[in-house]
Amino acid sequence: MKHLLLSTALLFAATQVSLAETPRETHRAMLDRANIGGHGIAYLDLGHPDDPAVMLLHGIPTSSYLYRDVAPRIAAAGYRVIVPDLLGHGASDRPDDMAVYATEARAARMLELADSLGIERFALVLHDVGGMTGWSMVGQAPERLTSIAATNTLAGLDGVTPAPLVMQMMAGQVSPMDAFADLDDPAVAREMAQMWMDQGYSGPGTAPAQEVDAYGMDLVGAGAAYSAFFGMAVPAFMQGGEALAADLAAYDGPTAIIFGEQDGFFAPDIVIPDLAAKLGTDEGDITRITDAGHFLQTQAPDAYVAALTAFLNNNLEN
Repeated sequence: MKHLLLSTALLFAATQVSLAETPRETHRAMLDRANIGGHGIAYLDLGHPDDPAVMLLHGIPTSSYLYRDVAPRIAAAGYRVIVPDLLGHGASDRPDDMAVYATEARAARMLELADSLGIERFALVLHDVGGMTGWSMVGQAPERLTSIAATNTLAGLDGVTPAPLVMQMMAGQVSPMDAFADLDDPAVAREMAQMWMDQGYSGPGTAPAQEVDAYGMDLVGAGAAYSAFFGMAVPAFMQGGEALAADLAAYDGPTAIIFGEQDGFFAPDIVIPDLAAKLGTDEGDITRITDAGHFLQTQAPDAYVAALTAFLNNNLEN
């Protein structure tokens, strides 16, 4: 296992070298790989193995690459940081079996990944539809979680404006198979990445080319995997309800909400109070980042790291 120890993270911070300035391939070269349930899961492992652990989960269409700028800085603050590429995303395997993308299965894999790394308890940081995986982890093993930070994620449908393609799938106007049929074409993959990223920034053409290029390359050839993922995720997203409520009720530890307010997917004035009510988050643990949108890890890394590490420092022993 290729541990990048705390000294490496400190070197990143001291020299102000940001992984955001390196190519996607350089980031991928830093990833370890584990066989979890017969599937290869790529993950970033930073910090000292004895430090308190934090697992950061991404959403759509992102990967561990989303955290490339902030993960070393969180590690430098005294934490072991685990950032997986969820199955079907980033450098992880891309099976086309729908069953492996069931919410409960995705959550169980992340718990098994922690097991494989010798991590019994950890803080959980959720982003976007990574929240769906995270809430199921809460329901399956609440005793393993030291704290939870919700960052531009959701726990219901209120205040949510899905990407147009997802809205079409939710309305039954297009099937997941048809929606992602042409992802072997790099131009189509990049166009889809552009659509998703722009909505998380401030509108058409606003997402940085580096972001769009990276996630566009990730989407090339991912059609079968994305079809399977969305074939499971869309119904689960629309149902929500009792299963989600039961998952959230299983946990009564510390929670935080860190939210970029310029989010074209999730309306902050609706989603933040909804999350706070369902998680029992104190007002003092809610941070609104006014100049960031959906992808706040890359849009406002300083504010993101400050808010997250302050919360972790107040609730975990270093």
